[in-house]
Amino acid sequence: MRGIFAAGLFLFGALIACGQQLHDSVTLLDGGFAPGGSNFRVTFGFSDLAMAPGSAKNPRELAAPGTASPACEWSSAHGATARLEMCCLKQPMGLDDATLAVARLLLINPTDRPFKTTLAVAVSPQGAIHALAFEKHAFFIDGRAVLVADTPSRGAVLAASPFEPRPLTPQDQAHVESAKGECRGEMLYDLVLMPGQTQTLGFICPVRLPGGKEPDLDFFRGLPVEDLFTTAKKDAAAR
Repeated sequence: MRGIFAAGLFLFGALIACGQQLHDSVTLLDGGFAPGGSNFRVTFGFSDLAMAPGSAKNPRELAAPGTASPACEWSSAHGATARLEMCCLKQPMGLDDATLAVARLLLINPTDRPFKTTLAVAVSPQGAIHALAFEKHAFFIDGRAVLVADTPSRGAVLAASPFEPRPLTPQDQAHVESAKGECRGEMLYDLVLMPGQTQTLGFICPVRLPGGKEPDLDFFRGLPVEDLFTTAKKDAAAR
C-alpha cells in the first residue's frame, strides 16, 4: 500500500509540474504561437509577403525564460522582408511573477522604392472561444486581455464563426459571441515602408497571471517590448 501511495504522490507531483511547465511556455507555430494551456492561437499574415521556405521549424516549445530569433520569416518578390521574433519570460507583478509571451515583428525595406503591405494579426480558436472582444488595440477573451499591441492598428474585424459575413470596415470596438466557441478576429495594419526604412511592431500576450489577477492595459503598455526581450535573453543566459 505504501508503494502504491508513494507512486500516486509521484504521479500527482509530475502532473502538477507538467501543468506548471505547460502554463509557462508557448508553442511556436508557422507564422505565430499558442500560449501554453490556452484556448486560442495567434498568427501573423501579410498581403504582400510570403513565408520564406524553411524559415520555421515548428511546432516547438518555448519555455520561460527563452527566446526564438527568428521564429519565422517572410519575404517579397521585390526584396522586402519581415521577421518574427518571440520571447517568453517571467515578469514581476506585485509580490509574484506573471509569465508573458512577447512577439516582435521587424519589417525591412532594403529596396529603392516604397513597399506597402497589410498585416493581419489573427486570434482564432485552439479549443473554443465563446466570447471575443476588441478595443484599445487589444483582444479580450471572456473579458481577459490576451493580446496587447504596442502600435495602434486600423481596427479589427471579428466574426462568430468561420463562415459568418464580416464587416467590410475594421472597427475600433467590437464584440462577438458564439455558443459553439468559434469566435475569431483579425487586427489590421496598413503599413508603408519607404526605401531603406525598417519598422518594428510588438505584441504582449499574458500566458499566466498570478492568483488570477487581471491588470489593466496600462500595465502591459508600460512594458517596452525591447526591454522584455533584453530581460528574457539575460534570464535565459543565467539559467
